[in-house]
Amino acid sequence: MFKAPFSFNGRIRRIEYFLSAVISSIFGGIAMALGVGTMFLGVASNSASGFGFGVLIGIIVLIADIWFGLAQGVKRLHDVDKSGWLILLGLIPLVNIVLGLYMLFADGTVGPNSYGPDPKNRMPYQQQPSSINVTVNVGNEKPADQAPQTPSSAPAEGEEAK
Repeated sequence: MFKAPFSFNGRIRRIEYFLSAVISSIFGGIAMALGVGTMFLGVASNSASGFGFGVLIGIIVLIADIWFGLAQGVKRLHDVDKSGWLILLGLIPLVNIVLGLYMLFADGTVGPNSYGPDPKNRMPYQQQPSSINVTVNVGNEKPADQAPQTPSSAPAEGEEAK
């Protein structure tokens, strides 16, 4: 889980997509709060460098968070065998909600697809034979095509067992 989180190649499962969103939200919220806090402390102490440092932290975290979110979204779209460019639908209001729910609840393609191997290691469904002939033996019935076999240690007819 979380192999190459900033890469746009490969596929991820639903749970990794969900955890990515949660982690991104928590990490981004804490980092932005620290950036805003540093910014306000710099303003309160009449220090221009404190204000600039706070804004710089906020911008860096915002860029990293956007990149991480886009990469994870594209990999999730790859898992359902869709182009990563569909992530741009997230820029359209209301469509982004539908897209997010689709990526969260849609099952991925079974087996490998054009974007990589199945992250769940499932194999595609293979056609089973249409009919199977089964012979059930009840009790000690012998099939008609087999001759009865006598054990070699059993006494032959007319001989007594010792």
